[in-house]
Amino acid sequence: MNKNLSLCVNIWNLCRNYVVQYLIENNVSAAKLLMQFRMHYAELATQKFSSHVVEKCRRKYPESRAEIVRELLSVQNFEHLLQDPFGNYVVQTALSVTKGPVRSTLVEKVYRYGKLNSSPYCRKIFSKSSILKK
Repeated sequence: MNKNLSLCVNIWNLCRNYVVQYLIENNVSAAKLLMQFRMHYAELATQKFSSHVVEKCRRKYPESRAEIVRELLSVQNFEHLLQDPFGNYVVQTALSVTKGPVRSTLVEKVYRYGKLNSSPYCRKIFSKSSILKK
């Protein structure tokens, strides 16, 4: 199993998830952690425990925020991210914290899936129209 995938599998586990969050919170090997997560953010965002790690990375490392959101935007199954209970929350918070062109691109992409507003999780994004207008 490749090391990046191995780390991702580990953070799906609740106990290990807390260890990874502790490392993030205490700036332990931040660059190494972020590099391990790269190309896995969308997958991590759709898991109950690892979605917290994605959120923690975005809050703790604002310089990586745009990179994380761009990666989420680039996934082929963005629609799944919107419909997933955990992925949807990650997208909602991304809408709240991103700024500038990355935010504009995110808003645009979310609006492309407006037909999903009947989905229980997507409805949360579209009901918070103030988030989409900022």
